[in-house]
Amino acid sequence: MTLRAPLNLVLVCIAALLAGASAAKVPPDHEAAARFYREANGNYDQGRFAEAAQGYEKAVEQDPKFVEPYYNRALAYEMVDRAKALEDWKKFLEVADHAPGLKWDVVRIKARLEAWASRPALPASLEAASYVSSAGDYYSQIAGGSEGEQWEHFPLAVFLGSAPEIIWQQGAREAYDYWTKIVPMRLVAHPEMADIRFGWEESVEEGGHAGEEQDWVQMRRRGAGTNGARYAVIVVALDQPWSKDEMRAICWHEFGHALGIKGHSDSKKDIMYFELRPKYRLIPTPVPYQLVWRSLPKQPSQRDLNTLIRLYNSAGAISRFQ
Repeated sequence: MTLRAPLNLVLVCIAALLAGASAAKVPPDHEAAARFYREANGNYDQGRFAEAAQGYEKAVEQDPKFVEPYYNRALAYEMVDRAKALEDWKKFLEVADHAPGLKWDVVRIKARLEAWASRPALPASLEAASYVSSAGDYYSQIAGGSEGEQWEHFPLAVFLGSAPEIIWQQGAREAYDYWTKIVPMRLVAHPEMADIRFGWEESVEEGGHAGEEQDWVQMRRRGAGTNGARYAVIVVALDQPWSKDEMRAICWHEFGHALGIKGHSDSKKDIMYFELRPKYRLIPTPVPYQLVWRSLPKQPSQRDLNTLIRLYNSAGAISRFQ
């Protein structure tokens, strides 16, 4: 005689077997985790931050104790989603807090979280979502000298002053009109009221410079004490016969410094390149002569804007883990 187990008993046994199988730990796949990690690093270096974050996520899935992807994923998320970046920094601290070799990284990230907590809300044009990954940036070249130089209030007050030439005034105003589409600014009537001031009364200090931007702190007495307010001064070489287009390009560049880019691009296509570029052409007339003019960017490039966006979305210049 064949004995048959009740159907419900069979189902209970199957469920128990499945539960046991799911409870069994899947060993970490270190090789797969390392592969996803390398691919994510490549995307990060190319400015593809969303793809990089996804790659780091896959690395963590393969090896949950792999610390570096948590760190790099948080950096990538800073340029994608600030809330997710904050979550990831906290996860990194949980994983790394007991690792002696990461002691200083833990201290640094705790300070980073404190800095982020005090950061102001950004205008939409400076949010990470405005970053165009296909254009790239030159953040790594200027971050060391630029971090901490960003403004923490908007709109910025700007005093354009009165340029000695009307076409210079027009060029400065056109530069202002462009940048105010990116960073909220407003014009004020007196330099003492301004965050960014044009100083047409004096020329640049160093020979060969078309313009200069200098940061100052104005001390004011408040009751028994004093406090300081930062402001930026833009000056231009007054001994050159600048055209309106040249003045606009100079002011675009110096505005970039005043807004927080305290360095220069290595690309001649960017407004933050370090010089106005002369161009030459030999004119084939009966008496040949050389025509010289300056090649000017038409406006700040997307690389310029991407670099500014990264600066305003970062809480300090740190590099990803290798």
